[in-house]
Amino acid sequence: MNAAVNFYTHACEGCNDDERAAQTRERQVNRGVPYLFLKPTRGAIIGDGDDILMPYGRDRIEWEVEMAIVFGRSGKYVSADRAYDHVFGYMVAMDISDRGGRPPGGYGSGSDWFVGKGHDTFAPHGPWIVPKEFYGDPMERLHQTLVIDGVTVQEARAGDMIHNIPELIEYASSLITIFPGDVLQSGTSGGTGAGRVERATGSGYLIDGETIEANIEGIGTLHHTVRLERSIPSDLSGSQLPPVSSYRD
Repeated sequence: MNAAVNFYTHACEGCNDDERAAQTRERQVNRGVPYLFLKPTRGAIIGDGDDILMPYGRDRIEWEVEMAIVFGRSGKYVSADRAYDHVFGYMVAMDISDRGGRPPGGYGSGSDWFVGKGHDTFAPHGPWIVPKEFYGDPMERLHQTLVIDGVTVQEARAGDMIHNIPELIEYASSLITIFPGDVLQSGTSGGTGAGRVERATGSGYLIDGETIEANIEGIGTLHHTVRLERSIPSDLSGSQLPPVSSYRD
Protein backbone atom coordinates (compact mmCIF):
# COMPACT_ATOMS: atom_id res chain seq x y z
CA MET A 1 0.00 0.00 0.00
CA ASN A 2 1.28 3.45 -0.88
CA ALA A 3 0.17 6.90 0.21
CA ALA A 4 -0.14 9.34 -2.70
CA VAL A 5 0.62 13.05 -2.33
CA ASN A 6 1.10 12.88 1.45
CA PHE A 7 3.71 15.63 1.84
CA TYR A 8 2.82 19.30 1.50
CA THR A 9 5.91 20.00 -0.63
CA HIS A 10 4.96 17.20 -3.04
CA ALA A 11 1.41 18.56 -3.31
CA CYS A 12 2.80 21.78 -4.75
CA GLU A 13 5.78 20.72 -6.91
CA GLY A 14 7.23 23.64 -8.82
CA CYS A 15 5.40 26.26 -6.72
CA ASN A 16 7.11 29.38 -5.46
CA ASP A 17 7.25 29.99 -1.69
CA ASP A 18 4.07 32.07 -1.60
CA GLU A 19 2.09 29.56 -3.68
CA ARG A 20 3.27 26.65 -1.54
CA ALA A 21 2.43 28.47 1.71
CA ALA A 22 -1.07 29.30 0.45
CA GLN A 23 -1.76 25.76 -0.75
CA THR A 24 -0.40 24.29 2.49
CA ARG A 25 -2.72 26.48 4.56
CA GLU A 26 -5.66 25.43 2.40
CA ARG A 27 -4.77 21.74 2.64
CA GLN A 28 -4.29 21.94 6.41
CA VAL A 29 -7.85 23.22 6.75
CA ASN A 30 -9.25 20.51 4.46
CA ARG A 31 -6.98 17.48 4.68
CA GLY A 32 -9.71 14.99 3.83
CA VAL A 33 -8.65 11.35 4.08
CA PRO A 34 -5.47 9.76 2.67
CA TYR A 35 -5.29 8.50 -0.91
CA LEU A 36 -3.85 4.97 -1.05
CA PHE A 37 -2.96 2.81 -4.03
CA LEU A 38 -1.54 -0.70 -4.38
CA LYS A 39 1.65 -1.88 -6.04
CA PRO A 40 2.39 -5.46 -7.11
CA THR A 41 4.71 -7.57 -4.96
CA ARG A 42 6.62 -10.14 -6.98
CA GLY A 43 8.43 -8.46 -9.83
CA ALA A 44 8.01 -4.95 -8.49
CA ILE A 45 9.92 -5.48 -5.22
CA ILE A 46 13.71 -5.44 -5.50
CA GLY A 47 16.48 -5.25 -2.93
CA ASP A 48 19.51 -3.07 -2.34
CA GLY A 49 21.92 -3.17 -5.27
CA ASP A 50 19.41 -4.48 -7.81
CA ASP A 51 18.96 -2.51 -11.03
CA ILE A 52 15.89 -0.35 -11.62
CA LEU A 53 14.63 -1.22 -15.09
CA MET A 54 13.10 1.43 -17.34
CA PRO A 55 10.55 -0.48 -19.47
CA TYR A 56 11.01 -0.41 -23.23
CA GLY A 57 10.02 2.97 -24.67
CA ARG A 58 8.86 4.32 -21.31
CA ASP A 59 11.11 7.36 -20.96
CA ARG A 60 9.24 9.36 -18.30
CA ILE A 61 10.36 7.45 -15.22
CA GLU A 62 10.92 9.28 -11.93
CA TRP A 63 11.83 8.67 -8.32
CA GLU A 64 10.20 8.96 -4.87
CA VAL A 65 11.92 8.09 -1.57
CA GLU A 66 9.55 6.91 1.15
CA MET A 67 9.46 5.23 4.55
CA ALA A 68 8.06 1.69 4.48
CA ILE A 69 6.14 0.51 7.54
CA VAL A 70 6.21 -3.28 7.96
CA PHE A 71 3.34 -4.78 9.93
CA GLY A 72 3.93 -7.53 12.47
CA ARG A 73 0.40 -8.00 13.75
CA SER A 74 -2.89 -8.33 11.91
CA GLY A 75 -5.82 -6.02 12.49
CA LYS A 76 -8.93 -4.34 11.09
CA TYR A 77 -10.13 -0.88 12.13
CA VAL A 78 -6.91 -0.19 13.99
CA SER A 79 -7.19 3.19 15.68
CA ALA A 80 -4.40 5.75 15.34
CA ASP A 81 -3.82 5.45 19.10
CA ARG A 82 -3.13 1.71 18.70
CA ALA A 83 -1.38 1.90 15.35
CA TYR A 84 2.18 1.28 16.50
CA ASP A 85 1.07 -1.89 18.32
CA HIS A 86 0.69 -3.44 14.85
CA VAL A 87 4.05 -2.25 13.47
CA PHE A 88 7.06 -4.56 13.37
CA GLY A 89 9.60 -2.19 11.88
CA TYR A 90 10.69 0.16 9.12
CA MET A 91 12.56 0.08 5.81
CA VAL A 92 13.76 2.53 3.20
CA ALA A 93 11.59 2.35 0.07
CA MET A 94 11.18 3.97 -3.29
CA ASP A 95 8.05 4.43 -5.36
CA ILE A 96 9.42 4.46 -8.90
CA SER A 97 6.82 5.96 -11.24
CA ASP A 98 6.08 5.93 -14.97
CA ARG A 99 4.65 9.35 -15.88
CA GLY A 100 4.10 8.47 -19.53
CA GLY A 101 0.41 7.76 -19.02
CA ARG A 102 -1.71 5.58 -21.28
CA PRO A 103 -2.27 6.12 -24.99
CA PRO A 104 -5.50 7.75 -26.22
CA GLY A 105 -8.51 5.69 -27.20
CA GLY A 106 -10.31 2.88 -25.49
CA TYR A 107 -11.57 3.01 -21.92
CA GLY A 108 -10.16 5.78 -19.73
CA SER A 109 -7.62 8.38 -20.68
CA GLY A 110 -4.57 10.06 -19.27
CA SER A 111 -3.89 8.74 -15.78
CA ASP A 112 -3.45 5.01 -15.20
CA TRP A 113 -2.21 3.97 -11.75
CA PHE A 114 -1.25 0.44 -12.85
CA VAL A 115 0.84 1.77 -15.73
CA GLY A 116 2.25 4.47 -13.49
CA LYS A 117 3.22 2.31 -10.54
CA GLY A 118 3.14 -1.38 -11.38
CA HIS A 119 6.15 -2.16 -13.58
CA ASP A 120 8.81 -4.67 -12.56
CA THR A 121 11.52 -3.23 -10.24
CA PHE A 122 9.35 -0.22 -9.30
CA ALA A 123 9.27 -1.01 -5.55
CA PRO A 124 12.79 -1.04 -4.10
CA HIS A 125 12.77 -2.05 -0.40
CA GLY A 126 15.45 -2.49 2.25
CA PRO A 127 18.31 -2.62 2.89
CA TRP A 128 16.83 -4.45 5.92
CA ILE A 129 13.98 -4.05 8.42
CA VAL A 130 14.82 -2.05 11.53
CA PRO A 131 12.51 -3.16 14.39
CA LYS A 132 10.47 -0.30 15.81
CA GLU A 133 12.14 -0.68 19.21
CA PHE A 134 15.48 0.28 17.66
CA TYR A 135 14.20 3.25 15.68
CA GLY A 136 11.77 5.20 17.85
CA ASP A 137 8.84 7.37 16.82
CA PRO A 138 9.09 8.05 13.07
CA MET A 139 6.98 11.19 13.44
CA GLU A 140 9.75 12.66 15.55
CA ARG A 141 12.77 11.14 13.84
CA LEU A 142 12.06 10.66 10.13
CA HIS A 143 14.64 12.29 7.84
CA GLN A 144 14.64 10.95 4.28
CA THR A 145 16.80 11.96 1.31
CA LEU A 146 17.35 10.86 -2.27
CA VAL A 147 20.51 11.49 -4.30
CA ILE A 148 20.93 10.96 -8.05
CA ASP A 149 24.49 10.90 -9.38
CA GLY A 150 25.67 12.93 -6.38
CA VAL A 151 22.90 15.54 -6.54
CA THR A 152 20.44 15.66 -3.63
CA VAL A 153 17.01 16.01 -5.20
CA GLN A 154 14.78 15.17 -2.22
CA GLU A 155 15.03 15.86 1.49
CA ALA A 156 12.18 15.85 4.00
CA ARG A 157 11.17 15.31 7.59
CA ALA A 158 7.97 13.91 9.04
CA GLY A 159 6.63 17.38 9.83
CA ASP A 160 5.90 17.85 6.12
CA MET A 161 3.41 14.96 6.12
CA ILE A 162 -0.24 15.75 5.49
CA HIS A 163 -1.46 12.57 7.24
CA ASN A 164 0.84 11.12 9.90
CA ILE A 165 1.76 7.46 10.06
CA PRO A 166 -0.82 6.44 12.72
CA GLU A 167 -3.53 8.13 10.64
CA LEU A 168 -2.38 6.26 7.52
CA ILE A 169 -2.57 2.97 9.41
CA GLU A 170 -6.05 3.73 10.73
CA TYR A 171 -7.25 4.61 7.23
CA ALA A 172 -5.61 1.61 5.54
CA SER A 173 -7.00 -0.82 8.11
CA SER A 174 -10.49 0.59 7.61
CA LEU A 175 -10.27 -0.59 3.99
CA ILE A 176 -8.60 -3.97 4.37
CA THR A 177 -7.31 -6.22 7.12
CA ILE A 178 -3.58 -5.72 7.56
CA PHE A 179 -1.48 -8.86 8.00
CA PRO A 180 2.07 -9.55 9.22
CA GLY A 181 4.46 -8.81 6.37
CA ASP A 182 2.20 -6.25 4.72
CA VAL A 183 3.92 -2.96 3.88
CA LEU A 184 2.56 0.58 3.90
CA GLN A 185 4.62 3.39 2.36
CA SER A 186 4.06 6.83 3.85
CA GLY A 187 4.53 9.02 0.78
CA THR A 188 7.22 11.26 -0.64
CA SER A 189 8.18 14.93 -0.49
CA GLY A 190 8.86 17.57 -3.10
CA GLY A 191 11.86 17.14 -5.37
CA THR A 192 10.50 14.50 -7.73
CA GLY A 193 10.76 14.70 -11.50
CA ALA A 194 7.42 16.52 -11.52
CA GLY A 195 9.22 19.41 -9.86
CA ARG A 196 11.88 19.39 -12.59
CA VAL A 197 14.80 19.37 -10.16
CA GLU A 198 17.93 20.51 -11.97
CA ARG A 199 20.43 17.68 -12.48
CA ALA A 200 23.55 17.24 -14.57
CA THR A 201 21.56 15.57 -17.35
CA GLY A 202 19.07 18.44 -17.54
CA SER A 203 16.27 15.87 -17.56
CA GLY A 204 13.26 15.76 -15.26
CA TYR A 205 13.23 11.97 -15.61
CA LEU A 206 15.67 9.15 -15.01
CA ILE A 207 18.41 8.40 -17.53
CA ASP A 208 20.07 5.07 -18.34
CA GLY A 209 23.14 4.55 -16.16
CA GLU A 210 22.27 7.00 -13.39
CA THR A 211 22.82 5.90 -9.80
CA ILE A 212 20.30 6.47 -7.02
CA GLU A 213 20.89 6.50 -3.27
CA ALA A 214 17.77 6.63 -1.09
CA ASN A 215 18.44 7.12 2.62
CA ILE A 216 16.49 7.31 5.85
CA GLU A 217 18.59 8.37 8.80
CA GLY A 218 18.72 5.58 11.37
CA ILE A 219 17.62 2.89 8.90
CA GLY A 220 20.05 2.78 5.99
CA THR A 221 20.56 3.45 2.30
CA LEU A 222 19.33 1.81 -0.89
CA HIS A 223 21.75 1.85 -3.85
CA HIS A 224 20.47 1.30 -7.37
CA THR A 225 21.54 1.81 -10.97
CA VAL A 226 19.00 2.71 -13.64
CA ARG A 227 19.05 0.46 -16.70
CA LEU A 228 17.12 0.82 -19.95
CA GLU A 229 15.22 -2.15 -21.37
CA ARG A 230 16.53 -1.97 -24.92
CA SER A 231 14.42 -4.54 -26.75
CA ILE A 232 11.22 -6.56 -26.60
CA PRO A 233 10.15 -9.75 -28.42
CA SER A 234 9.58 -9.27 -32.15
CA ASP A 235 6.42 -11.36 -32.31
CA LEU A 236 4.14 -9.16 -30.17
CA SER A 237 0.77 -8.37 -31.73
CA GLY A 238 0.69 -4.69 -30.85
CA SER A 239 -1.47 -5.10 -27.77
CA GLN A 240 1.45 -4.28 -25.47
CA LEU A 241 1.93 -0.94 -23.70
CA PRO A 242 3.42 1.31 -26.41
CA PRO A 243 6.45 3.59 -26.14
CA VAL A 244 5.62 7.05 -24.84
CA SER A 245 7.07 8.64 -27.99
CA SER A 246 4.44 6.91 -30.13
CA TYR A 247 1.67 9.14 -28.76
CA ARG A 248 3.42 12.10 -27.13
CA ASP A 249 5.84 13.31 -29.78
